Amino acid sequence: MANDTVMNASDTSSPPSSAKAKRRKTTAKLTICTFLFLILIETNEHVYQVSDDGTTNSQHITWHVPDYSYTISDNVKKEYKQWHLKARHLSQLDLIPSNWTPAVNWKNHPAERSDRFPSVEERLRYYMGKWYNASVPMYGSQFERDTFIQRKTTRQYGTFSDILVNLYNLDKEKLTDCYNNKKELHVMAPYCRDYMDLAILHSEGSANVIHNIGDGLPTYVPEEIVKYPMFNKVRPLCDDNRNSVFVNKICHNKKRVEPILLPLNRKRHFGVASLVPENDIQWEEKMPKAVWRGQYGKTDKSHNGSDIDNTHDIKYALVSKHLNSSLVDAKFSRHADSAPPLMAGSYLDMKDQLRYKYIISIEGNDVSSGLKWMLFSNSIVLAPSFTWEGWAMEGLLEPHVHYLPLKEDMSNVEEMIAWAEDHPNEVQLIRERSTVFIHDLLFHPEAIHDEREVIQGIMERFEHNFGSRGSTKQLHPLEIDWESNSHPTDRGHRFPSVEERVQYYMGRWYDNNNSMFMKRSNVQQLATLYPDTVVTDAPFIASGHVLTQCAMPNSTFTQDVRRLCRESLTEFDERSTADLKSNAFNRLRKTERGEGIKLASMSSWRSDGKGMKESKRVILDDSVRIISVGSPPKDTQVPIFAQSRDVDGDNEGSAILWPFGMDLNNSVMTGIVEKADTNFRSKEADAVLARDSRTDYESLRELLSHRYLVTTGERTSSDVLEALLLSQSIVLMPNERQSTSWLMETALKPYVHFVPIKRDHSDIAAQMQWCENNLEAARKISERASLYVHDMLFDAKAGKDNEEIRFRIMERYLDLYG
Repeated sequence: MANDTVMNASDTSSPPSSAKAKRRKTTAKLTICTFLFLILIETNEHVYQVSDDGTTNSQHITWHVPDYSYTISDNVKKEYKQWHLKARHLSQLDLIPSNWTPAVNWKNHPAERSDRFPSVEERLRYYMGKWYNASVPMYGSQFERDTFIQRKTTRQYGTFSDILVNLYNLDKEKLTDCYNNKKELHVMAPYCRDYMDLAILHSEGSANVIHNIGDGLPTYVPEEIVKYPMFNKVRPLCDDNRNSVFVNKICHNKKRVEPILLPLNRKRHFGVASLVPENDIQWEEKMPKAVWRGQYGKTDKSHNGSDIDNTHDIKYALVSKHLNSSLVDAKFSRHADSAPPLMAGSYLDMKDQLRYKYIISIEGNDVSSGLKWMLFSNSIVLAPSFTWEGWAMEGLLEPHVHYLPLKEDMSNVEEMIAWAEDHPNEVQLIRERSTVFIHDLLFHPEAIHDEREVIQGIMERFEHNFGSRGSTKQLHPLEIDWESNSHPTDRGHRFPSVEERVQYYMGRWYDNNNSMFMKRSNVQQLATLYPDTVVTDAPFIASGHVLTQCAMPNSTFTQDVRRLCRESLTEFDERSTADLKSNAFNRLRKTERGEGIKLASMSSWRSDGKGMKESKRVILDDSVRIISVGSPPKDTQVPIFAQSRDVDGDNEGSAILWPFGMDLNNSVMTGIVEKADTNFRSKEADAVLARDSRTDYESLRELLSHRYLVTTGERTSSDVLEALLLSQSIVLMPNERQSTSWLMETALKPYVHFVPIKRDHSDIAAQMQWCENNLEAARKISERASLYVHDMLFDAKAGKDNEEIRFRIMERYLDLYG
């Protein structure tokens, strides 16, 4: 931005040391130095930097935790307190009888819960794992590029998606509808209810949320996703020092996703424990035998020794080795498909199993759902080493302290029973410790409060580490006089809604379906009207192939065009595909979401080592889209995506507005404007002419030292206008705009966001004089202009709104023209 003086106004007038050794070891393990990604404030590009030659620069890895404090508001905490109690009730976590307490010999256990159970802070660190002290932006252009496939798949196919990003935009009503839709969504519905925790507690947050529904971890996690935290029910226990033959296969993957744990599917995993007191019997009344019932799973092992490879093998080994045992009643449930007849037994519910002294627990697809009620009972749990951990903190459970350990080949079950029968005192301590552990977790008088504090703490720390609230406050401080009630405090009352902006950007194409269909089958016909290669002086048909060629470092295009092509690939590549959950694909095809679903050309089922079908690959959107990277397109018979469109009075051009290159406006995005700016009243009371050119920091500071900034009647680029409006200076410009862009120039109002002047600038002096005579009113115009840019780019909801708008534009485009 260059400037020339126009006129002077005067001319016209950590964890406690009392924790047990295992807990200290575990907590220490969680705080081992892990790598994270540096936020590069200078460029506002995060994690990966792409050089001008198209190569990826080295990752900058360091510790980084924002130096501000984010706190959930009191109103949100109040709402969550009410929901949390309701969620416990819906999950059947109301203890029966309500006044029940463990019948243990308290002389053998610490009297205070704080001396025997992790504190809120310890649990917060445990559940967040390596992400407690890590930070990587989960917002902005880099995150959007990394997660585009997952975000679009989540929108299109909801809970059927393999990896979710902001499911239903974390809308409370839609999550409730999902939960109530149990017939269609089956096992996925309960997760929707439990994600209500996030919908409430993160309602003021800016970080996007990656999460999972179902057992274990997603089948395939792209490398771009691994660097971000994912909320999940479980995560693998990967202690290399564990004395175990069977190791979770996921632990071998050095690039595995590292989840943050939440209490998901509460009812299945924790609700049953509340029924134990009214169904259990005294230890002395129980049969001195071990019991197990479970599902039969496919296995091809002979189980002669150390060939245990998964939990199906463990279960098969247990049943096959104890068919004639008088101490072990281990069978596959009678309803289990394909189970050998000799290995099938009658179904035993919880009450039936509580008649046994010893209950065997074996993990399934992840943690054992029944482990919690087993530990809570008067029986004692026998289990092989745990390979998963969840909200019950299985990683803190110790053999011979909370349970009796079994070998993975199940060769020592009877040996453990014999040992237990010969050591009644030790066994009493073990079963009492396990009961107290689950009581402290779920039913102790302090448990409800602590769980609420832990989940609130997780979401505060999540926004603190991964959201934009802190950096926005630092880079883009707002100098607004709210006490004067000059501006609506609610963003929704002063800035267009998402749907209003969608209509604005699509213009006449929002409702016009008279265009030829932009289906891939029509591409040859369209090619007679527009080239199918990148051109800079006319619209062209966009495709993944031509955009990729354009973005190559050896292409003949300028750096800006190469960058535009590279960024456009995210949303304009018709080749984009996504993987859906295999166990839900057939159900999806029968729903409204699954209508018209297209399989990718290479859409074979991906298989694991045993040939099990895991996912189905589908095309996301192969409609034809036309891009203009040069001047705004004139009136056309087909929709064209462009940075701007012409405005002639009430008539606007035919382009669909798209934020091509919006991230390049570093003078706005990186906070340089606010840093270079000065207070409104301390500015020089004169005007300068701002031209459309790049500038350095000193030039910008000099420019913003003037109270009045004048734009010419020529086109003023949106990035320059953004900077002018964002400053505390007053923008003087003609009321009639010649073009509009993502900034929505025609939505700017005279005497609200700017002071209008004639196109020939003949009234500048008079308008400046009006401002000086009405300085308070002029200051409010300056504030409202700053608010406009802030609402569009820097508000806590701005990033997600812009993302939502782009998705809605593409969805409406596909509905009308695809």
